[in-house]
Amino acid sequence: MARPRSRPQSAAAAPPAKETSLPPGLALGVAFLTGWVIMQLEILGGRVLAPYFGYSIYQWGALIGVVMAALAAGYWLGGRVGDGPRPAGFLLAALGASALLVLAVPPLAGGFMPATRALGPAWGAVAATAILLGAPSVLLATTSPIVIRLTATALIARTAGRVYAVSTVGSIAGTFFTAFYIIPELGSRLGHFVAAGLILVAAAGLAVGTGRLRYIGALAVLAGVLGLIPARQQPGVTYREESVHNIITVQDAGAVRYLYLNYTAGAQTIMVKNQVLTGSYYDYFLLGPHINGGKKALFLGSAGGTALKQLVQVYPEVEVTGVELDPKVVEVANRFFEMGDHPRIRQVVADARWYLRQSEERYDLIYIDLYVTGHIPFFTATQEFFRLVHDRLGEDGILMVNILALYEPETLVAPFVRTVRTAFPSTFTIGHGNYILIASKTPLSLKSLQERLAQKVPQAPLATVMARALPRLRVAAADGRWPVFTDDRSDVEFRTFRAVEGGY
Repeated sequence: MARPRSRPQSAAAAPPAKETSLPPGLALGVAFLTGWVIMQLEILGGRVLAPYFGYSIYQWGALIGVVMAALAAGYWLGGRVGDGPRPAGFLLAALGASALLVLAVPPLAGGFMPATRALGPAWGAVAATAILLGAPSVLLATTSPIVIRLTATALIARTAGRVYAVSTVGSIAGTFFTAFYIIPELGSRLGHFVAAGLILVAAAGLAVGTGRLRYIGALAVLAGVLGLIPARQQPGVTYREESVHNIITVQDAGAVRYLYLNYTAGAQTIMVKNQVLTGSYYDYFLLGPHINGGKKALFLGSAGGTALKQLVQVYPEVEVTGVELDPKVVEVANRFFEMGDHPRIRQVVADARWYLRQSEERYDLIYIDLYVTGHIPFFTATQEFFRLVHDRLGEDGILMVNILALYEPETLVAPFVRTVRTAFPSTFTIGHGNYILIASKTPLSLKSLQERLAQKVPQAPLATVMARALPRLRVAAADGRWPVFTDDRSDVEFRTFRAVEGGY
């Protein structure tokens, strides 16, 4: 009896020819390094975006969302390529390309970031993150599926588990190393070079393991060319350094010295050399002791210390405690803004809200000028926060808060007024652009406040400020249309962006 002839398997159903296998240890090393770099890039991305989008929930949401989307796309692409004929060659090219893209981030970011900022705080951050991190994250994410293909035998699930576990451990290591060492010690620009170097190490290992040594020299040459691109330096910059919290820049323009913290579109502190007044909103803070005769002041967000120095220069009996989160900023204030060791200024390194919660001191005046990269931290603009402020004020205590609102100011100032009025019975505003919100712990009428400000004073700087302030003094009121910011719910970051940029 004739045997039935076996049916030939179609070419489409035939398993692909397996490339040269990768030693398991080397494969895990490549997965570890790429997992490390993905998280390093995400954290460094926060620093790159900060000068344009702040440290807001929108920025971090954009970073996490875009990177996760890129990882999903990369895993899918890696799976497709992994089942193809030359996955190792593709992965080597992907690692090389991602290293070059990472090296290009610092010199290219400043070119397109202003354009993406025009899209607003949410979608602008998404667009910027996609441009910066989208392509390298996709390429790096192809690593795990491909190294699984190059190392797996019959125990595919075990191999996949090991690869993804080691990659995740790499991500953990990259997170801690970047946050605790690279950013405070090396800076974000050099951090990108470290990330690219780690990718090249992974690529070199892959090239050695698969016998593609000729690619190593090409990668090194291209990395060296991009590594020669100098960092752009702004004119007049006398100091620039990164700390745990900030990118700190001191810049001079004639007789004026500026302090920038991350956000270069607006100065955190202005100091006019050999002059008490600055012509800026800081000058209005001098009105506080004149309103209630206070001698003990607390300043939350001291930065370069100009406002603190003004208080002790104009009022010989006033003592000021300045609270600043970043110890490096305090060093810069002492070194470049003449803070030094003033006998009536005490500098404290602490978080503003935590300081209020822990301190048992009472103050006659509390000043709040808390901005992080152009944004008000939401937890320092809530009902719960202002109740803490209320509790730290004496019987006739006065609160003064700086609120920057250049466009549609009511959208930011009105919710602030409603929020502050949950703890204080009387509120007023002075100024325009930078609004100074004044709140009194005891009921105070506009007429009474005007009479206090109209009293003659011997200090020429204070008389100048009062003459400027009186025509701009208004009762601050807000109806129920506007929200009250709480710890549970607040959109102050979005409102701040809209008030500063307009049009969103």
